[in-house]
Amino acid sequence: MIREILIGFRVVGCTDLHMFGGAQRGCRARKGAALLVVLLIVMAVTVISLGFLSRSDVELACGGNMALRTKTDYLAESGLEHAKGLILNPQDVDSEYWTGAVRQQLVAGSADYYDVQVLKLAECNYQITCDAYHESNAEQIGFSSLLAELRLDPSIAFWTENNATIWPRVTIAGDVFCSGVLTNNGAVNGDAFVAALNGTVQGRQKAVGDMSLQWPQTTLADFTSRYSVQPIAADLSDVTFGPYSPVRVCYRGLGDVVLAGNVQVNGMLAVDGSLTVREGGNVVRAAKNLPALLVTGNLIIENGSALDIRGLVLVEGQVQISAGVADVNVTGALFTKGGLLETTADSSGNDNIGLIYNSPTWRPAGGQVDGALEFDGADDYVRTQDDSSSLQLTGDYTLAVWVKANATQQDWAGIFSKRSPDGSANHWGLRFDDASPKKLLVCHPASYWYTGITLSDIAGAWHHLRVVRKGQLMTAYLDGSQVRSNTWNENPGGGDGHLDIAADRTDSSARFYRGLIDDLCVYDCAPDANQVYPQVDPIGHWKLDEQTGGSISIVAAPAKAAIVVWPAGDAENWTPAVGAFFRSIKRN
Repeated sequence: MIREILIGFRVVGCTDLHMFGGAQRGCRARKGAALLVVLLIVMAVTVISLGFLSRSDVELACGGNMALRTKTDYLAESGLEHAKGLILNPQDVDSEYWTGAVRQQLVAGSADYYDVQVLKLAECNYQITCDAYHESNAEQIGFSSLLAELRLDPSIAFWTENNATIWPRVTIAGDVFCSGVLTNNGAVNGDAFVAALNGTVQGRQKAVGDMSLQWPQTTLADFTSRYSVQPIAADLSDVTFGPYSPVRVCYRGLGDVVLAGNVQVNGMLAVDGSLTVREGGNVVRAAKNLPALLVTGNLIIENGSALDIRGLVLVEGQVQISAGVADVNVTGALFTKGGLLETTADSSGNDNIGLIYNSPTWRPAGGQVDGALEFDGADDYVRTQDDSSSLQLTGDYTLAVWVKANATQQDWAGIFSKRSPDGSANHWGLRFDDASPKKLLVCHPASYWYTGITLSDIAGAWHHLRVVRKGQLMTAYLDGSQVRSNTWNENPGGGDGHLDIAADRTDSSARFYRGLIDDLCVYDCAPDANQVYPQVDPIGHWKLDEQTGGSISIVAAPAKAAIVVWPAGDAENWTPAVGAFFRSIKRN
């Protein structure tokens, strides 16, 4: 078209000049003007074209940048997931937990990388920083940085396959699994997966079926056959084991073990029997991928002792912790099939430890002789273990106890009762009847003997009760004064079951004692004529005055409690952390 314009211009202009007699110079001037117009048009077209090209280049560059940024954003998120997986399963890393790495790639050989840094804020809480980038000519471009906080949840701190009571001095930081009834009088700072719950927890109550985690499928043989074994003695004190390289299992087979103070185990402590802890300074630190402690019997932590465990604790029996312990700390997880129980000591030296059920109230300064234990008359009581050789009364005996009884007692409420294992028979004990006022009776297997003391004689204040059997002569004393004495030809039963304190032989909720009990003594003989008490040691003595200053702390720490197990012969990772979620993710 431009060519047509130029031709037309030239023909018309020159013809006109010749027609009207114009000079040659005028013709050339008009040709210059035409070229100028052409140049202007070409310039306009060029400018417009360059604008289109420039805008296209910008749009292409923006699109490329956005694609690169999107790719690095996804790469940074992948880095967070990478960290999450290794924190949940730390078995495959050398350190306690994965602390991160640099120049990680999803696709080998690509130019896309990410750097991860992991910082533990607290047990079960981690801060993760992930920087993703593309490298071009040794320069990082398309940079994307994310800062996230990861929470392991659910994370089991305490697991029991029996009913359990959490008493006031117990603090659990983490989630709890209880296949029976969980009674919480302490502090549970997590969710509770329970069949039933008495009390409240800081988290949520959930059904047992909501928990997908299984008890770790492992045995002593799994560890003793796969790791070096360090034999240990039955009684240990002032000794340190490990750390060993390679890792060893400190093992005692077919026998109980006592940690009698200042025992430190760096690795794994395995006991094919029961483990008793005495005194302080006892520490067990788990080796990588091993439990800290595996006990096939009971774990018994006695009065005045202290224990610090860092790792997973597996106990096939019960965990029995004295009310008078200094401190017990588990950082990892505590798994016990038999349950967690508070205990009161038998100071006779005959190890008739009393297991405390449903958290009666300790009165450290409220007893007649130092402290005492107060029972609510609803469900709390103390029980010794079944034993066919301990606490046997077959002839003469003396029973002595301080009581501060509530004026209202249930019919047939028991102050104490030695009974058959199934509760079908009383061997011996002291209980009220259902009369008005209620009478205090001594019970033998086939009948009762009335002491001459009623509830109205002892209600609301501290009184001392003592019953003596010498031959067939029964004598009852109240506050040191004789109340009644006569013959009774009914013999006590030997006593193959347990002794209940604040309960009768049936353990019925309708027959629990209400009030305080202090300093219960049982003798298997009667005093001589000039004695008040037999001049021998009692066969059972429960002072019920343990100091309650110590604490029990159980903290979920999956990084310390994660282990390797062999459920079917092949190694598998196991951890008490069931899952994890990001509490927050933000750009740096």
